[in-house]
Amino acid sequence: MKTSLFLDAIKENYLALMKMLEHTITLCSDELWSADSINPKFWQEVYHTIYYLDYYFNDDWKERPNHFEIPGHLEKMPETVLSKEDLQAYLDEVRKKSINLIDNLTDDELQKKDSFYWTGGTLSHRLIYNIRHSQHHIGKINFILRSRGLEVATWVIDSKEV
Repeated sequence: MKTSLFLDAIKENYLALMKMLEHTITLCSDELWSADSINPKFWQEVYHTIYYLDYYFNDDWKERPNHFEIPGHLEKMPETVLSKEDLQAYLDEVRKKSINLIDNLTDDELQKKDSFYWTGGTLSHRLIYNIRHSQHHIGKINFILRSRGLEVATWVIDSKEV
C-alpha cells in the first residue's frame, strides 16, 4: 500500500470521528453534561476521549502544564467540571495537531517501532488503535444520549459534508 493512500484513509477517519465527537458535545443537554446519575460523568467521558486522542499522537507525552490539570483516566472524579466550550476548544486543538502530524508523516516514521507497546508494533498500528479507542468511547457516549431519550451523533461518512 502506498503511504499517501494509507495517510489519506487515516486522516479521513480521524476527521470523521472528531466530527462525531463534536456532535456528541452539541447534542448533550446541559442537565446531562455533569449529571450525578452517570459515572463517569458525560463531560468526563468526552474529555477522556479527546485526552487520549491527543495522548496517542505523541511519542514523548508529558502532562501538559496549565491544560485543565485533570487526568485523562476515568477512575477518579475531578472536582472541576469542564464546559462544552472547554472541550470543543480542546477538540479543535487536537484536530489541528492531528492534521499537521498526519500531513507530515514519512514512510520511515510510519514503520518505526511504537513506543506504546500495547498499541501494536509500529506508529501505523498506533494510529489505527487510536481510532478504535476513540470510536469505543463515542459509542458509549451515544449510548448515554440514547438512553436519556436524546438525539445521538450519526455516523459520519465524509467529514467535509457535515
